[in-house]
Amino acid sequence: MTLTTELTTAVQAAKKVILTNLAEAAELTGETNQYGDETLLLDKKAEDAIIGIIQQIDTPMMILSEERGLILPDGRPEYVAVIDPIDGSANLERGIPLCSIGISAIDYSEKMSTDDASISIVESVFSDEIFIAKKGLGIRRNGRTVKVAEPKPLNRAIISYDTKKSGDESFLVSSMRVIEGVHDIRRTASNLLDLCWVASGALDAMVDMRGMLPIVHLSGTHMVFEGGGFVAERNGDRLNLPIAADQMMSFVAASDKATANKILTLFMGA
Repeated sequence: MTLTTELTTAVQAAKKVILTNLAEAAELTGETNQYGDETLLLDKKAEDAIIGIIQQIDTPMMILSEERGLILPDGRPEYVAVIDPIDGSANLERGIPLCSIGISAIDYSEKMSTDDASISIVESVFSDEIFIAKKGLGIRRNGRTVKVAEPKPLNRAIISYDTKKSGDESFLVSSMRVIEGVHDIRRTASNLLDLCWVASGALDAMVDMRGMLPIVHLSGTHMVFEGGGFVAERNGDRLNLPIAADQMMSFVAASDKATANKILTLFMGA
């Protein structure tokens, strides 16, 4: 089996756990993860399913997971597996059928970054969509090659925008400039799904400028890059962040660099 096949098996094992235990969707473990979020029982079960399969793979892998943090293998790892077992937990808890599972394999080194992502897989839990990105080889949705949308004027663009940040009036003002400057917005509350839809051309951009999104979501930004798009940091530079459990992300992921920069300009009020 290839590493892609083994990681796909791990993701699909997590999906099966979720779908066969939906009656537990609102149950909490009583624990809080490293990012301060209460852990759903299904989050933990899905993560355990993924980790159980990864730890059986012959290739030694360090694991960075949303709920359990960093898990070290015996000996030097060849890869780091970065796992988001359920992206859209609040949706799942409320019975909204929009959530996904994401995993990336990163070539291990002493100074790893998001640019070192080799394979990323994102699967929608409730729809028939699986996205697989391989470094330098593009992205496939259900086995078919897809890419970002052709760039268009912002007043015709439909974007995803994450507004979940309270108590920051300047963020709200910046957000309104962006929302008013585009044609319309969508938000699933599963950022991985939204990033995959940017990567495959359904959305023109996905914006998360809160500084609150954990690095475990890098499978989504990897998809956008492999789909031919551009992911910009707050300063406009190409997104390339160190791999660390406490690393947070702020970005504009778009069909091209020019679109990302136009959205950033709106956000900054420049």
